Amino acid sequence: MRSRLLTAAALLVAALAPSPASAWGFEAHQFIMTRAIELLPLELKPLFTRYRDEIVIRVKDPDLWRNVGWPEDPNHFLDFGVKEYGPYPFKELPRDYGAALSKFGRATLERNGLLPWREDEMFGNLRRAFEGMNRNSAFAVNDIVLFAAVASHYIQDANQPLHATENYDGGQTKQQGIHARFERDLFERFKSRLTINPAPPRPVTAPRDFAFDLLLASYQLVDPLLAADKTAVAGRTTYDDAYYEAFFSAARPILEQRINSSITATASIIVGAWEAAGRPALKTEMPRPVERVRQQE
Repeated sequence: MRSRLLTAAALLVAALAPSPASAWGFEAHQFIMTRAIELLPLELKPLFTRYRDEIVIRVKDPDLWRNVGWPEDPNHFLDFGVKEYGPYPFKELPRDYGAALSKFGRATLERNGLLPWREDEMFGNLRRAFEGMNRNSAFAVNDIVLFAAVASHYIQDANQPLHATENYDGGQTKQQGIHARFERDLFERFKSRLTINPAPPRPVTAPRDFAFDLLLASYQLVDPLLAADKTAVAGRTTYDDAYYEAFFSAARPILEQRINSSITATASIIVGAWEAAGRPALKTEMPRPVERVRQQE
């Protein structure tokens, strides 16, 4: 039932514009998803190739859900650097959600972001969707398509450095707007010039910790990214073509690293959920329940 409700909501908002808080622009999310499907093992390829177009489109769904009032925002980030969590590597924040909730309360956790726990939740949904294959669930394929896309979205967000810091849009360093300039504009302008060579996937067994570790790696790139933007601005009064060329020159290694990491992480989440489900044989179609014919009175 949940997957069908999510499907209806996604269709309702499909034509709406993204929230300004979106991670990776739509084009980048779709690019990452497409390349991740290419990394999947042979056992998964038929289903994911058959539904490639839908999965690639639906990877945007979590960004769209916010536009119909769902409380989605905290699921897309984890703001390291806040005083509550202490210095890097932020060990004051327990990774166990229950422990974190007990220590800080829900309001603080939501304000600072819930991404690792949301990833853990969606990984579980994807695992159960794969398990539906063995039960011949009529909705197994639909559920796999939905939750593969959604779980992929959040793990891709974890690879965006500005989703791992309280200075997420440069407000603290007078670099407002850097969020969109990096994740959307830089990628869309220079996609054809990027070196894309992702590592092979390694099945994820602990999605929460996997997300935490990706976010910590992303956080370490925040200062170099902010420095690249400052270098590119260099007294300019507009973000013109010359600015973006300079920004790309300085930030290219960061952008390439995080896009490649996103692709590998996406495939790793999907393979991990499939293996956790017992590596079921995947069908591309599932039999529909037989309905009884009602006798006329």
